[in-house]
Amino acid sequence: MKRQTAIIWVWGLVLIAGAVGGGYAWWRQQDVTQAYEAGRAAADADRWEDALALAQPYADRDDPRINGLLADAYINGPDSIQDIDKGLTLRRRAAEAGDMRAAYFLGKWILENEPTDAQAQEAIGYIQEAANCGMPLANYELGLEYAKGERVPLDYVHALQLLEAAAFAGVTEAYIEAGIVNAQEISKSGRDIDYAAKIKTSYWIFIAARSGNEEASKILEGTRTAMREQKGDEYAASQISILEREASLWAKKISPQARLKCLH
Repeated sequence: MKRQTAIIWVWGLVLIAGAVGGGYAWWRQQDVTQAYEAGRAAADADRWEDALALAQPYADRDDPRINGLLADAYINGPDSIQDIDKGLTLRRRAAEAGDMRAAYFLGKWILENEPTDAQAQEAIGYIQEAANCGMPLANYELGLEYAKGERVPLDYVHALQLLEAAAFAGVTEAYIEAGIVNAQEISKSGRDIDYAAKIKTSYWIFIAARSGNEEASKILEGTRTAMREQKGDEYAASQISILEREASLWAKKISPQARLKCLH
């Protein structure tokens, strides 16, 4: 075999091997993706045993999605499969590998289970990472933290930014919280606030009430009663009608998103 022919032949083998290897890697990745999607659908339906069975064959891949799914099953599943320590280890591994869904739930779990100060700050860090990439629920949780000011510095302005980001992404729980925090910021500032800033609270209260929030409905009814007592029925009805129309226009800015995904 001539030198040139031999070289071409060898390179041909190399290219074929590379193509086969790449195709195999692609197939393996597709295999994991399909298993994850089927397992996540089972988990969303609270079929935790099925989710575990679908994810376990791929546990050795150390894929963040699979690790996060396994963690959910071990933490949320029935006693027959529950293993909190194993679940938290996998959830932390997934979070550190960039799975923001896992980061959010790890932070939430830590905060809900009597953390030390150091653990609480670690948890806030995980939720902050998820909020940084725009996850609506992470924005909501972090907004609540800044509105309370217990684990992070009290900051109504930042809290409102986070809560409104969540609200505009369709997190219904954020509607009333955005309205309340806006009112708290206006009250705390002690300075003249323009009409647009003041009226924002009313908009969110209207939207929250319309979504079925009982607290918002009570606030709205109390506002109606106070207006009637101070200005009369006709004035109250007119003003409430105007605010309701404006709130409806404000609500058009809301674009519901997947609560547990980052928004790019």
